[in-house]
Amino acid sequence: MALLCIIFTIAEPAFLSFGNLSGILRQVALTGIMAIFMTYVIMTGGIDLSVGPVMALAGLAAYAVYYGTGLPVGFAILFGLSVGMVVGTINGFAIAAFGLPPIIVTLGMLSIVRGFALLMGGPDLHQVRDEPFYTFLGNGRILELPVSVWIFFGLAALMFSVEKRTSFGLMISSIGDNMRAVFLSGRSVTKTVCMVYVLSGMGAAVAGMLLSSQVHTASATYGEFGVELDVIAAVVLGGTSLMGGKGSVIRTVFGVLLLGVINNGLNILNVPVDQQLMVKGVIIVAALAVSEWAQRVKSGR
Repeated sequence: MALLCIIFTIAEPAFLSFGNLSGILRQVALTGIMAIFMTYVIMTGGIDLSVGPVMALAGLAAYAVYYGTGLPVGFAILFGLSVGMVVGTINGFAIAAFGLPPIIVTLGMLSIVRGFALLMGGPDLHQVRDEPFYTFLGNGRILELPVSVWIFFGLAALMFSVEKRTSFGLMISSIGDNMRAVFLSGRSVTKTVCMVYVLSGMGAAVAGMLLSSQVHTASATYGEFGVELDVIAAVVLGGTSLMGGKGSVIRTVFGVLLLGVINNGLNILNVPVDQQLMVKGVIIVAALAVSEWAQRVKSGR
């Protein structure tokens, strides 16, 4: 990431301006929030492909409660969060209790949730208006940084503490490393796996409501296909193994920032979109290759 920053700054000095760096953080905040919780999922050896539609459904749910019932905005936000957590509970239970493959369960849930969101809100844009607190979450600033960035960093710090200071954090990596050993030790694998998918659904719901706040609309078409791939790419770039057992929330944060630097740098240099996709792919593969090489050197292999 440092090397890319140097290259982009030499090519365009404006890259290092506060406004541009703040813009990078704002652009990656929503992906980062989902990636934090996706880290836990992947550390258990699982994956969650349903985060994109959950984004859309959570934003629609909060919109429907606030404008449809007249309840305070706090209740609308809690309802949006609960929607994501319900989807996560279903994913986690199906995977942990029935032993179904995570990629199949969450791929099916992706289709179900998207269909439900379209049934609920249709393809139209629903305007979010006259609610200062809700729009502040997506567009407000604290100490010159967007509120969404503070939420991203706050959740990262909280989840890093959970990872390092609680038995739940230890269980997550242990399940990914050797699930049978954890089961034989008398620990509840089912509860832990369910919880990581609940957290993933909640993270997607937070991102979905922040998105609807930023653009002042809620829609069933938000969180389009590809969002989950960016989230997974950020987690893997941070060094989390897709096989499970190895990972870190803090390293995921750096993976998210690396993706943001790549996207912003290519945009600021006016690289055409088709070339951006190719360059981005090459950089990601190169970064993963360097990371793998460093791990082998460290382990003496």
